[in-house]
Amino acid sequence: MSSTDIDWQKIHRDATVVDIHAHPSLKISLWNRLLTTRIKSSRSFDPFSIHTDFISLKKGGVDLLLSTAYAPERGILQECQYIKAMKYLMPRKWKKVYGQPYFDVVMQMLDLMESAVENAIDENGVAMATMIKSVTALEDYLQRGQDRPIGIIHNIEGAHCLEGKIDNLEKFYQRGVAYLTIAHFYANAAVHPCFPYPESVQIAGCFKGDRNLALGLTPFGEEVIEKMIELGMLLDIAHCTPTARRRIYAIVGKRAPIIASHVGAYAVNPDPYNLRDEEIKKISDSGGMIGVIFMNDWLMPHATKRGINFISRTIEHLIRVGGIEHVAIGTDFDGFTDTPDDLKDAAELPRLTQRLIADGYSVAQIHKILGENALRVLCQGWRKKT
Repeated sequence: MSSTDIDWQKIHRDATVVDIHAHPSLKISLWNRLLTTRIKSSRSFDPFSIHTDFISLKKGGVDLLLSTAYAPERGILQECQYIKAMKYLMPRKWKKVYGQPYFDVVMQMLDLMESAVENAIDENGVAMATMIKSVTALEDYLQRGQDRPIGIIHNIEGAHCLEGKIDNLEKFYQRGVAYLTIAHFYANAAVHPCFPYPESVQIAGCFKGDRNLALGLTPFGEEVIEKMIELGMLLDIAHCTPTARRRIYAIVGKRAPIIASHVGAYAVNPDPYNLRDEEIKKISDSGGMIGVIFMNDWLMPHATKRGINFISRTIEHLIRVGGIEHVAIGTDFDGFTDTPDDLKDAAELPRLTQRLIADGYSVAQIHKILGENALRVLCQGWRKKT
């Protein structure tokens, strides 16, 4: 069947679309953004914009969003002194972000996201979104019809929020957190990260500090991984150094699905943040999934604003190496990312479906990429029942 014979709108509408990594809660927490109002995204990078409001998600056909809570790390202040001006220009916000433990910051972000969902009612008095805090609730949600509200599931980025306490991991799990991305921008008690900043933000002497890629997982990090496997909380290796990732593959093996929630392919863009072919196979063998990031700097090895070509190439490579069953979407929208000009926000996700049709994928394959793979991993790897 040629692409001209296919009704792309129906394919997208019939799919269960899942974004496994995005940051609406960050925009709520930092800038008090309303998820019930759409501000159309521009082509230029705008840290105050929002790409995953409920209106954009609905327009883009997104059924399920894994909302990522992230407590900004204090290392940011050390790498860019100008950000310290926030202490004087926005003293209340400063205290909220940097004046309390990371654990408390994340708990407040989870509260804010839940409040935003609870209060998201459209002009007809219908709920726009619903929180999903267990795999049982997820299975019930999937039985509802196409008019169901957008499902929101918590996840957390950065084990710094654990404050070095394994008990905090279980507290997050009981709150309904489906997965933890153990690394982020700076070393924490569990793991060391890759260099996180694209060249475009390395201005005025900011964000140029090195990262030691030879460093990996700590003994506390190994304890965290074992506890996640025991609980049934999914483990995300995005941002970990290659050294740390190798150790994680060895520890986990096939005992639990491993995920890489928002990454690219090393063969397409040879950055240590991205996955080499042998890693793609390890994640596939674990029954896990790889979410393709929608951020030009990690997708491609040269500067261009049009990213769908490289999203397409990355998906193609991941399928060729690891199989169609293990590819997902992890946009990283609203994570202060510079999104592709040709796929700027959640409302434009149907453009990906159009491209996948043009690339020759079958309807069944497209549905797997858009969400079925993610749902399988969530239902198998997240074991919180109530």
